Parts: sequence; structure tokens; C-alpha cells
Amino acid sequence: MIILAFDTTNEDGGVGIFRDAECVALAPNLGQANQFSTTLFELVEQALAAAHLELREIDLYAAANGPGSFTGIRVGLAAAMAWGKAFDRPVRGVSVLEAMVRKARPEAAWAFPIVDARRGEFYLASFRRKPSNGPGETLREYEPADDGWLFKPESAKAFIEERLSSGASAACLVRANDKSTIELRASMPASLQWQQIEGTLVDAIASIAVEEVRSGSALPAAKLDAYYLRRPDAEVNWKE
Repeated sequence: MIILAFDTTNEDGGVGIFRDAECVALAPNLGQANQFSTTLFELVEQALAAAHLELREIDLYAAANGPGSFTGIRVGLAAAMAWGKAFDRPVRGVSVLEAMVRKARPEAAWAFPIVDARRGEFYLASFRRKPSNGPGETLREYEPADDGWLFKPESAKAFIEERLSSGASAACLVRANDKSTIELRASMPASLQWQQIEGTLVDAIASIAVEEVRSGSALPAAKLDAYYLRRPDAEVNWKE
């Protein structure tokens, strides 16, 4: 299966083309997240040219659905759905927070991906490691324990401390270029493990999307909706 995966939610996004688990082309973003309305299509063209492919040869379109830049999320999902409809191909939206867990593959019982949401706030979700299927088997797959949160630092600390009250091991997952989130470590419980994730998340996005398609499970409507966590300013201002 040939997958076109892209992340337009943040500056560390980009485009990747994969043949199953093998990356055949990668075009990382070098600009700002709010420029994806133009750069996404340039990055897709670069990746297709490097892979010697055309859009009609893609079997699956996978886009990050958030959280992150509101404009970037909308652009990415709209492009994926348009291409999917034009070429009659499946489309999947994948959470950035879920992709972080997939890429990091931590060893702890709990995984907390955290992303800078600006304005002194952070996106955070908790994932619980699934039990192993048999004696001696170590399974490093995780399932979400909540729908994600938007926290101030002190609230994020309290939330994680509550999860740690049972004594289970836990890991915080952060992007390597996300300096504000990395700085949270100084105020968090000392028992937490910390993992920094290098590069783009498009490989993890592709991996999750392929699994969902091959499982044959029905596509939840929310998978193709924007996963904002924070309400857009336009919605807030309109309601006020």
C-alpha cells in the first residue's frame, strides 16, 4: 500500500510517502505552520517527484487532524478529503498526540504527549499501555485514556500527579524543537521519564492510518474532523 501522509499542524510538519512501512520520499516543512495553504502543495509535489509517483497512484491519504495551527489543520484535512474523493481512495485523520506516542514507543505504563499550545497553555493527553497477550510478551501499544486537554502548567502537573498516584510508571513525550514544553520538566514530578521526539511525525501518522484501514473498522466521523482542543478565536469572538 502506498500512503501519502502529511502534518500541517505545526512548523515541524511535512510530507512523506510510504510503501507500507518503508519511507520512499520525505519533504519536511521549512516554513511556518500558517503558510501551509501554499507550501503543502509544493511539499507534496516534491515528495511525489522524489518517489516517481503521481497522486492517482496513492492508495491512502493520511493527514494530522490536530491539535495545532487552526489554519494548518483545515488545509491538511481539506486537501486529504479532496484527493480521496477525486481518486476514490480512503482518507484517515490522525491525532498528533497519538502519533507522538506511536513514534516514541515508550516503555512506561502511562504516556503523556505534551505540545506547546502557546498563550502559556499546553495540549496534553494520557495513553495507557495495553496489557500483553501472553506470558513474557511485552506489548508497547497504547490506547487513549481521555480525549485530550488544554492545560496551564500547574493544571498539567496536577493532572499527571493524579495519574501517578497509583505508583505506575509514566513518560512525558515532547517534540525536540518544542522548547517551552521541554522546560516544563523542571516543575514536573521527578519520577517521570522524559523522551524527546526528533523529526516529523509523518511516519507515525502513516503507520496508524494503515492499521486502521487494514483492520476494516468503521471510520468514526471525528477522525476527519479538526481536533482543536482549543476553540478557534473566530468562534469565541462570534459567541461573545
